[in-house]
Amino acid sequence: MVEAERLAFRYPQDAEHVLTDITFRLTDGRTLITGASGSGKSTLFTLFNRLYPDNCDGVVTGRLNLFDRSYDTYEPGEVNRRVGTVFQDPDSQFVMQTVEEELIFTLENFAVERGDISDRVSAILHELHLSEYRHRTIQDLSGGEKQQIAVACALIGRPEWLLLDEPLAHLDPETAQRFVRWLDESARHVNIVVIEHRPYIWGDFFDRQIELVAGRIGYDGPFVSGPDHTFLPLKTRRGDKHLFHIPKVNRQKFKLAASKISVERGDVIAVLGRNGSGKSTWLRSLARHHREVGLVPQSPAHLFVENNVARELAYGHDRPIEDMLTRIGLERMRAAHPLSLSHGQKRRLAIGVMMLSKKRLIAFDEPTAGQDEASLRALYALMAERVQAGQTVLFVTHDLSFARAANTYYLMRDGQLSGPYDASLWDDPDLLRSHGLLTEGWR
Repeated sequence: MVEAERLAFRYPQDAEHVLTDITFRLTDGRTLITGASGSGKSTLFTLFNRLYPDNCDGVVTGRLNLFDRSYDTYEPGEVNRRVGTVFQDPDSQFVMQTVEEELIFTLENFAVERGDISDRVSAILHELHLSEYRHRTIQDLSGGEKQQIAVACALIGRPEWLLLDEPLAHLDPETAQRFVRWLDESARHVNIVVIEHRPYIWGDFFDRQIELVAGRIGYDGPFVSGPDHTFLPLKTRRGDKHLFHIPKVNRQKFKLAASKISVERGDVIAVLGRNGSGKSTWLRSLARHHREVGLVPQSPAHLFVENNVARELAYGHDRPIEDMLTRIGLERMRAAHPLSLSHGQKRRLAIGVMMLSKKRLIAFDEPTAGQDEASLRALYALMAERVQAGQTVLFVTHDLSFARAANTYYLMRDGQLSGPYDASLWDDPDLLRSHGLLTEGWR
């Protein structure tokens, strides 16, 4: 699919290259691409599927062939008949209101005969166990559900190659394991390239691994899986209790029960549950009804108001930002526009902004998505400082390793919140399994 020789790429406004001296051939099979957040993985994808130069500005040097043709000989959209892509942020690729309309729109762009469209939509939804979502409104879906619909849109065109950028980041353990198993069994006719920070989840799925280090290839060889990250409960200094009431929410085909949570100053709270159980809706409702709550949502770019990273961090307060810039790994990006950052960098910027706020309760929706181990360790340290200072940290996550940093747990299932639980939760397999948090063979 791809043949690159001394390939380099930079954005016009940046003096430094995102990719430097890249030479490799991407051949049939299953390839994993790893590397630190901001190392150039997602940028490489924009060259694989020719989003550059059709959809973004950039300067390319070196040689780049796609399917034995120079990348600059393709008409807009031509290569996308052979390459399907799922991005880190699924919201960025939806244009229609409902799941069915989105899938139909994709097939219409491929000029599929009208009489075949309905059967193609039914088939892909059935294969992915998503038939119940056919008439759902996309913006009412959870982040994990949106990710699954984005995969369906990529596969419905029957591509030769499938590019997946952090496809498991927003999936609960049960759904993630089922997705990998389905992809292994049902997509044997498709060559697959995956960007992933936690490759152990995939087992022996991959044939080959390419690691990027600061925009260069640091490793290119057989797939090597490592252990998951490990985290211990944060030590806290707990204080006064606060009661938060979250009202009942009624949406089409979804109901969220009214709930109350009692938290102490200095608590670290994790909210866990399956995709679509109501966690994100509950979290948004918590922030909407309590002004002392600061929320970083799954799509953090919606929060940005300034045109460079440093000003974004400094917005609305007079606290120093230099230490925070370093802690979130964006000191070299201080002059960059927030929307030009990678997905993982955007998330870290939004977390940094909220960490500098004086909110009594700081809430994060999937803060670990798109983060490498160094970024997770930095987040862990920042959370420790905040709770020692008397703030409360609450986060929704599917990363069960990072969830162990909490000292208090709530579980969500079908819009119903239960808890609080302590660390003994991890010794109750029936309770974990009933909330999609434990599956056969899951580590």
